[in-house]
This record gives sequence, structure tokens and C-alpha cells, in this order.
Amino acid sequence: MKTRRPLVVTKRDGTLERFDPAKLRNVLSAAMQRRGYDPRLADPLMRAVALHLREWAGDRPPTTQYIHQCVCAVLEQTDLEEVAADLRWHRRQRALRRRAIEVVADPGGSSAPWRKSAVARALQDKYGLRQSVSRVLAGRIEQQVLGLGFRRVRKSLIAELVRCEVAAWGLSDELQLVPPPAADPA
Repeated sequence: MKTRRPLVVTKRDGTLERFDPAKLRNVLSAAMQRRGYDPRLADPLMRAVALHLREWAGDRPPTTQYIHQCVCAVLEQTDLEEVAADLRWHRRQRALRRRAIEVVADPGGSSAPWRKSAVARALQDKYGLRQSVSRVLAGRIEQQVLGLGFRRVRKSLIAELVRCEVAAWGLSDELQLVPPPAADPA
């Protein structure tokens, strides 16, 4: 029996990552549910996109932008135009929010634009995490940073968010958030 090679996609920052059908299903499900559609419809839509991607014949892996366009096309072809519009709006807003944040080195040093990929690389380098795990954690950290609503964020704050997230997932014993209880002297 012929084994399939894993489907790989090119992220916006140029890195390669395995295509995760569950991630696509979750995005579709959440977007559909917000519009009052049965979220179970997300599974066949995800399978349609995954099937198309399995037939990819390009020299380079498909980009996340291409996949986003495919998802929107499938939604529009199934009379779910408003869900496709919501996904497009969300993608634009997230890109704008990312571009609006600058990371400032401590103290008073240079600044650089926010890059989720830099956080993922730091998680790999400092904590030895696999790329897939580091991307998930970097996404969670990015949500926290974007949620702050700040236009300038100190590098030390991002480092602390990274340490806390890694500790919360039990991937490092570097940070103990709760000290152990004191021994009873009796």
C-alpha cells in the first residue's frame, strides 16, 4: 500500500508546517457557529479543501494565503458567503493588528515589528520545543499580546509571557508559579 507524504504548507513568514485539518475544521466550525450555522458542516467543507490540497502539483508547497482563498471559495460555492466574508475580515484585522505592534528592546534600545515566528523560534531554541508545539504556544502568546491593545510592547514582557506559557503547559520547571506548602512542624 502506498503511503502518503504529509501535506506541508508555507506560512506567511516563509516557514514550512504540516497542514493540520483539525485546525481548519475548528476555524470553519467557529466561524459558522457565529453565523448560526450547524458547526458540524465544517467537517465536509474541510475535507473538500484537504482533498484539493492533496492533489497539489506545484513545485513549492501551497501557501496559507492560497488555502485561505480555497476555503473562501468553498464557502461561497456552498452559499455561505457571509462566513467567507467574516474570515476575510478577520484575516485583514489580524494582519493590521500585527503590523501596528512594535517590540521595544530593553532599556530604550531599538525596536522591531511584532513577529509571531520570532516567538516560535525562541521557544524552539530556548526550550527545545518541536516546531508544531512552538507554533501553537506562539499563537497563544500572540493572542495575549494582541489582547493588550498596546502599540509598543517591551521585549521583556514578551519573554515573561513565553516563560509563563511554557510553565503553564508543564514544558519547563524553570518557573514555579505556586510555591510548595510548608511542612507541618508537628
